[in-house]
Amino acid sequence: MSSWDFTTLGSTMLSLTTDPGVPFLSSVGLRLDVAGAESNCAIALARLGKRASWHSKVARGTLGERVVSGVQAHGVDVSSVIRSDEGRTEQMWVEAGLGDNLTSITYDRDGASVAGLRIDELDLHSLHDSQYFHATGITPALSEDCRNAILDAVQLACRAGVKVSFDVNYRSKLWQPCRAQEVLSTIIPGIHLLFIKERDLELLWGRGGDAEEELRRLKGEFGIANIVLTQGRKGASALLGDQFESHAAFDGEAVSPIGAGDALAAGVLYSLMEGEQELALKRGCAMASLARESRGDYVIGGKQALDARMQGEVSRGLCR
Repeated sequence: MSSWDFTTLGSTMLSLTTDPGVPFLSSVGLRLDVAGAESNCAIALARLGKRASWHSKVARGTLGERVVSGVQAHGVDVSSVIRSDEGRTEQMWVEAGLGDNLTSITYDRDGASVAGLRIDELDLHSLHDSQYFHATGITPALSEDCRNAILDAVQLACRAGVKVSFDVNYRSKLWQPCRAQEVLSTIIPGIHLLFIKERDLELLWGRGGDAEEELRRLKGEFGIANIVLTQGRKGASALLGDQFESHAAFDGEAVSPIGAGDALAAGVLYSLMEGEQELALKRGCAMASLARESRGDYVIGGKQALDARMQGEVSRGLCR
């Protein structure tokens, strides 16, 4: 039996967020937390009762330790995180929208310690001693070292028989579409599970046709066993094995759009770990709705909140 249900490797930042609707120019207080696509997914799965481990490289010192402790506080193992005397702690500054106002994000990542991450620094046995290994397209966008480390980690996991999950998670502020498509096309062949946004499929691979047709085409080209297509307010579609299905998004009040895709991935992965493929999309969409109702980047409600959302129990108003 593997030591972990889920291991992941990636960058996590300090997140500084204004009150909803308050611009930075007039803000007098900021909410401090941590944010990272990979750690968001690990936190959600740990809260759902899964054994999750996060691997990364952080700057030695108070700010780096705040990142590590922020992930660890939710039950994620952080024992393999590398501390570095070089580089600094990444930051994400979030001007939180309110109502129809757009949430605006500014990244401060130059000189981050994780940009110097090398494959020979990683405890590969610990990283791959897992049912699933998960990575995203964010970390490889940070540097050449990161690209090589993620590519090597994915390929070694595939050869070791570990189920590899990968979320494209394209970020236009980190790299151009043509470069992202080139790099990611070397990472995703032969993996077990791919998550990709509808807009990323069109932007990176130029495919905007019928969802089922496009997923079957992508599956055949890259030899991917399962693909989940996230479709924003429409919900999500998936080609799980040879079966195509879709699920509508759950209704709910949107507080923040950040982290919804990571939560959806956690819901799908949880279902596959439980051997409940038929619930994968429904759980994923339910987790995404919980994330949209949270000010944080990750979902901490666990199984109780997830089950309640899937059963349609949404609390509103004042309870005394």
